[in-house]
Amino acid sequence: MLKLKIMVLTLLILILFLAGCSADGGRVTARDVLKQNDNADILKYDGFIYSNVTNLEWFEKEKERIQKGEEIGKIKKVTTSSLFFTNFSATKLPKGTVLYDTNDGNKGTIYVETENGEAMYYIQLLEG
Repeated sequence: MLKLKIMVLTLLILILFLAGCSADGGRVTARDVLKQNDNADILKYDGFIYSNVTNLEWFEKEKERIQKGEEIGKIKKVTTSSLFFTNFSATKLPKGTVLYDTNDGNKGTIYVETENGEAMYYIQLLEG
């Protein structure tokens, strides 16, 4: 009887662990990013994590073709805690920063304009 209870408990723990691993639907989470780089400049929009690519060399040519589109929302919370990293949370952007869609043909890029007029670009992180 004890063996059966131990087997059931072990199986239950395994099922909960596997369910937890797939709970995010295969998406990159704030926890994933912040575990690798606790100083990451990220935001969350529509359930996806976006990372700042403004100053990355490979992105320089992309900037030229991307234009600011319609407003999609504002940053509501600034946090580095992955526990409550909800939509419109950011690690670096100040609360109230306006986020814009872009003309890149998909929801993969977010345009941000800082208070001093500087353009910033955030790219959706995909698990791969």
